[in-house]
Amino acid sequence: MNKTNAMKQFNEAYQQLKEGEKNNVSRIINKLLQVNFLTKRKPGDATDYRFILAFKEVFMAFFTLADFTLNIHREDEVVYISNDQLFNHMRLRKTESIMILILRILYQRKSDYVTLDDDVEIFLHEIHSELTRIGYLDHKRITKDRLKPALVFLRNYNMIDYIDRGLQDDARIKIYPTILYVTNLDSIKEVVDRLDEYTEGDTSDHEEIDED
Repeated sequence: MNKTNAMKQFNEAYQQLKEGEKNNVSRIINKLLQVNFLTKRKPGDATDYRFILAFKEVFMAFFTLADFTLNIHREDEVVYISNDQLFNHMRLRKTESIMILILRILYQRKSDYVTLDDDVEIFLHEIHSELTRIGYLDHKRITKDRLKPALVFLRNYNMIDYIDRGLQDDARIKIYPTILYVTNLDSIKEVVDRLDEYTEGDTSDHEEIDED
């Protein structure tokens, strides 16, 4: 859709909205610009997810005008935006990048054993075990001063959810299907290859890594 058609579509669709619906459009647009990912799986976001599907012409046209693409993946109940000009990319710390890739592996593994209606949940100790298995930790643990900021970051962008009770090994972490679209990797093999690249070098958290 070019911008001329997007403007026409937006004007026509927006004029059909009631005042409350217009307020919802503005609120959800700002929410997407802030967190990027929405999923029906997250409590509190299900209504917004359904609203986007109901009025997707408005959202698609608006984001086209702003050089974004609205991506809707009904099979995983995920909505997110991507910038067509490759702006707004974020530079992640190594710990954040490693955590995203590990969570992708665990999500893929766990999703094979849950039904479509079930959430994918793990325990915190499974993250440490996986990091040790691939050689990143060398039988050590990520310190809490590095772990907590990474988990908070992932929660803020709707990739995971958890309750912070001291980050003990039995802490439960819910992984949302949005993790499938953060990594932009087509297979677990590619995820492992990315991890191998990181573990070959220094495991310091100060290095920054480009991610979509």
